[in-house]
Amino acid sequence: MKPVATASERRNHLPFWVALFCFLVIVYASLQPFTGWVAPAKNLLQSTATLTTRWSYADALFNVVAYLPFGVALSACWPVAWRFWPRWVATIFFAAAVSLSLEMLQLWLPTRVASAVDILANVLGAAAGALLGTYLVQSTRLVRHLRSAREALFIDGATGDLIIVLLLVWLAAQANPGIPLFGAVFHPGTSGSFEPAVLAVEIAQTSAALVGIGLFTDLAMRKRWLGGLALMTVIALAVLLKTTAAQWFLTPAAWEIWLRPGHTLGLALGAILLTALFWLPRAVKSVIAGVALLSSVLVSLLIPDLVTAKAPLALFSWHYGQLLNLNGLTRTVALLWPFVATLVLLARFGYRSK
Repeated sequence: MKPVATASERRNHLPFWVALFCFLVIVYASLQPFTGWVAPAKNLLQSTATLTTRWSYADALFNVVAYLPFGVALSACWPVAWRFWPRWVATIFFAAAVSLSLEMLQLWLPTRVASAVDILANVLGAAAGALLGTYLVQSTRLVRHLRSAREALFIDGATGDLIIVLLLVWLAAQANPGIPLFGAVFHPGTSGSFEPAVLAVEIAQTSAALVGIGLFTDLAMRKRWLGGLALMTVIALAVLLKTTAAQWFLTPAAWEIWLRPGHTLGLALGAILLTALFWLPRAVKSVIAGVALLSSVLVSLLIPDLVTAKAPLALFSWHYGQLLNLNGLTRTVALLWPFVATLVLLARFGYRSK
């Protein structure tokens, strides 16, 4: 009989999932809108030599912050036997290669500007993140405490680590106040208008999203009482983050655009359903969570204009150059997240229920 691995012997997939997500975010932010590819007039060597040095403090700071978590997570992905310097240097080298490759690809996108300053800022962010990540990895006591807490609170395995990352990703996406709370699409109408069809869709979408995310959070926890506590914590954090983002980033006239009447009624209905569904077995809850998450996106197809509508930049009081990237990124995450989360639930609980 194969012995059961202890907490310290199990492989930790959490840094890998975080690094992978950071990588995908960086690729998306660097290459969107992914259309209009045109070969540069100069050859690659000449284009590289003429990379612009145009920059702004806000964009440079954004690049540093974007690569910092990538450096932290990537530094924890290398073999355990690696010491400080090999781990730090390998992380910087890998991040620099990623940054340089993406800046070169931007030469084929007329809407993007390849910049040597961006590369420098990206490497600086990755180096700072690698320094922090390497220090954390080398702190044996801290790693042991974090691993023990992770094993005690959350479900185990690679899918358990991925579920944790997905929860963090969903919370981060709430930083865009142009997307309604527990919604995936932006409604272009005025907050005072009454449209029965839109109201019904908003109620259905919001209640389904709340049920799906609530059950997804509950399923991430090892014990039922932890699931209830985590559920309330995630919902409270989402409301706090959305409210704060609306106050900071939206113009005063648009502060309430993320909480329309349909969303308010949907939250109330979703809370009632969630209270009843919370006590069901895990296998049943995983199916309901998947159906609810998919429904929260697919119900918007009843009004196709909602799916294609993006929150206009005029709503925001923040006018830095990276706003377009953040707006598009969070919208893409909000649309794709339910599908990815459903697949993860199927991989975790569908397989084990056989």
